[in-house]
Amino acid sequence: MIIDMNAITKKLGVLALTLLAVVSGCKKDNDLYDSPNDPAKANAATMLTNLEVNTIMNYEGLVKTTSILIQHNSGVGAQFITDDRYDLTEDQMDNYWNNLYSGSLMNAKLLIDDFGAESPYYDAISKILMAMNLGLATDLWGDVPYTDALAGQSGNLTPKYDAQQQVLATIQKLLDDAIVLAARPETDNAALPSGDDVIFGGDMSMWIKTAWTLKARYANRLSLKDPSGSANNVISYLANGISSSSENCMTAHGTGVADQNQFLAFMEQRAGQIVACASLVDSLQLRTDDTRVNYYFDPAGGTVIGNELGDANDGASIWGAYIAGSGSTRTPMVTFAEVKFLEAEAHWRLGQPNDAATALNDAIKASCTEVTAGSFDGNSIATYTSANVDLSRIMYEKWLAMFMQYEAYNDYRRTGLPNLTLRPGAARNYIPQRMPTALTERVANPNARPYTLDTRVWWAQP
Repeated sequence: MIIDMNAITKKLGVLALTLLAVVSGCKKDNDLYDSPNDPAKANAATMLTNLEVNTIMNYEGLVKTTSILIQHNSGVGAQFITDDRYDLTEDQMDNYWNNLYSGSLMNAKLLIDDFGAESPYYDAISKILMAMNLGLATDLWGDVPYTDALAGQSGNLTPKYDAQQQVLATIQKLLDDAIVLAARPETDNAALPSGDDVIFGGDMSMWIKTAWTLKARYANRLSLKDPSGSANNVISYLANGISSSSENCMTAHGTGVADQNQFLAFMEQRAGQIVACASLVDSLQLRTDDTRVNYYFDPAGGTVIGNELGDANDGASIWGAYIAGSGSTRTPMVTFAEVKFLEAEAHWRLGQPNDAATALNDAIKASCTEVTAGSFDGNSIATYTSANVDLSRIMYEKWLAMFMQYEAYNDYRRTGLPNLTLRPGAARNYIPQRMPTALTERVANPNARPYTLDTRVWWAQP
């Protein structure tokens, strides 16, 4: 669908840095809190834009660190050198944790509470965005607050933590509820989202497809707990999910400095800190007709150069047109390529190699088309058959495709694939299996659960 980027620029420029509430675990200070119940300060439209902007920030935020762990990128400058050495620290998590809770989950709750009853479409979008942000939190930290959280204004600043198994069930419930709400007639709504919905422009059919796809994503997290049951659910959910690349759920950006693509802004402000990793570059360049590498990274001088593991070559290639082509470049959150990879894995787990190979080839072609803006359709490399498809090939191809998406890190922790070589000279003898507990959360909330970084989250435990 076509999105009006000029309208987005106006919306994002005003709201990109706005936070409407404080989260439990942070300081409660009334002089910093603008009540969303005051119509002079907030309404459903401004709150939705703010919620979407913060969600976009989250999807383009900590993925820089996870992309280094998964060897898509290398950290060669400033604090990203420590990421490259697997030396993650609590203090670097504070902003990410706070933006997930105060910038996204809390704002979603306020929007639902204040406007959801009279406008089910706003309710539905808010629940989907809540599921997306809660999903990021539990994927990265495991057990997280939810049932007892988002109550800072009523005095609960130390919420208890929900077990990850419970959080995953909550995500599915949020999505189920959202699908029902989004299918209600327009006449049931006191107000309808339109330009304030910077992701889909108020198109509820696209939100429904995104919700079904997210249900499949989180059903797939249970592959180690219920291999066949989760696979059947994945296939069932995807029947209603995103069905073409034109329906992808993407971030939205304008051309102004305040709301431009975060990856481009990062390169402009922190040049030389993150560069291409040779693990990904070399893998892509093994197939000479796979041109995705020239879109992931800038082929200045005619070829993409990857930094070797353990080196700090700040002359290696920087990000390219796919994620940082301009200030208004949109980046992936939930895509058709992911749909087909999920389908391929589900069919493989169900012992259906023909269907797995077909879905895997479709996934590769979708990825190539999405990444190269249609200049390479992937037909020449999408050649899997039932004789050579297996989980290792599915996950390898998905690793090649999920550049700058959290799913690459999630899949690696769940399957151990691809078989990555540890970085020489790292601070730990393993790739971290989770993010450290945020420092402010650990200090302020006695219910916080610090873990060593080799402790797998629940869905990644065999």
